[in-house]
Amino acid sequence: MTTRGAGDSTILIADDDQTARRFLESLLNAEGYRVAVAQDGLEALERIQESRPDLCIVDFDMPRMNGLETCRRIKGTHETRLLPVILVTGLLPEDEKTRAIGAGCDDFLPKPYETDALLSRVRSLLRIKSLTDELEDAEDILMTLVRTIEAKDRYTLGHADRVGRYAVALGRALGCNAFELETLRKGGVLHDIGKLGIPDVILQKAGPLDDHEWEVMRKHPLIGCEICQRLKSLDDILPIIRHHHECLDGTGYPDGKRAVEIPKLVRIVNVVDIYDALTSRRSYKEAYPVGKAFQTMWEEVERGWWDGDVVKVWEELVKREHVG
Repeated sequence: MTTRGAGDSTILIADDDQTARRFLESLLNAEGYRVAVAQDGLEALERIQESRPDLCIVDFDMPRMNGLETCRRIKGTHETRLLPVILVTGLLPEDEKTRAIGAGCDDFLPKPYETDALLSRVRSLLRIKSLTDELEDAEDILMTLVRTIEAKDRYTLGHADRVGRYAVALGRALGCNAFELETLRKGGVLHDIGKLGIPDVILQKAGPLDDHEWEVMRKHPLIGCEICQRLKSLDDILPIIRHHHECLDGTGYPDGKRAVEIPKLVRIVNVVDIYDALTSRRSYKEAYPVGKAFQTMWEEVERGWWDGDVVKVWEELVKREHVG
């Protein structure tokens, strides 16, 4: 593991109090950190878009946009959700602290500043940020590998990204929280990563697979789990990878899970995965129109394969907002 040094880290200070801002800037510069400054929350968000810092120190009480809302905006944006935020405040009531934690605040820093405590918090959060960046890099490599698989077959190109995007849209419509939506995004993109272990001659076969080839193909969920379980940050998507070919009636694979044994997030990915497969051209079939795709899916609901409640919401979403 490589550890980021002070000179490699940029810290953004957002505070409308010029004296406090200059004190922090001088202290952090003396420790070797690069420093960017903003006078309020809106300017802080602009600075973050211009050049991504490694840590934000945000004052609670600022004009135009306070620290709480600034933190919420940072954590609510996918690109900056892992950016550590320290909220600077005087005496803060417990209910306000609870709100700040709910907004994603990583730590609190009281005023007046205690230098040793401040620097200790900064170093600690930057270490965590360094580890997080390494995990993100590893996940990005896996995402790239998925797209490498797809690039071998023009018929499946873009499938993983569409499944990830569709799963998030459907999850949002079903009331999933932010953590579940992120799990759906990653799980949707990585659901077929186990195909890395399937021979190209099977993946790219134009006609139907024979019994032996199907036996090999059905191993890809297990192979996918073996690949992703090495990263603890992906633990929550393992059920999606392992069970995205399970059916409610127990006829799916690899474990023959039934009904309540299949988690909600898996059911969501199952539905959008089959929808994209039906509405995309494949080597063995033309793309189905949306109407025919849903007709087929409802027939499969009747057979006991998919969750009809999930299919219903997805159909409404597609026809109302043209998501798919």
